[in-house]
Amino acid sequence: MSVGLAVTKDEIDARSGDISRAFQRLFGDVVTLQQYLLSTPTEDLIALGYTDNEVAVLKTAFTDLTELANIWIGQAALAAPKDFRAFVKQLWGVGAF
Repeated sequence: MSVGLAVTKDEIDARSGDISRAFQRLFGDVVTLQQYLLSTPTEDLIALGYTDNEVAVLKTAFTDLTELANIWIGQAALAAPKDFRAFVKQLWGVGAF
C-alpha cells in the first residue's frame, strides 16, 4: 500500500513545468517592480509610510533580484559567488531558507 502521491512521469513533468513557469513569471514580476522602484524617488516611498532604511532594503533587494534575473536570461554573468538572499530575506517574512 502506498501513501501520498505516486511518483510518475506525469507528476515529474507537471511539477517541473509548474516550477519553470513560476520562475519565468516571477522574474518578469521582478523586472516590473524594479522599474517602478527605479523611477520612484525615495521621498515618494517614504510618503507612503516606509522609513529611509526600509526603502534602502527594498531597493537593494530588488537590485539583487534584478541581477539574478539578468543572469537567468543570459544578460549578465556572476563574477563571484553571491548569496542573493542577503536583502531579500528581510522581505519574505515567514519561511527561512
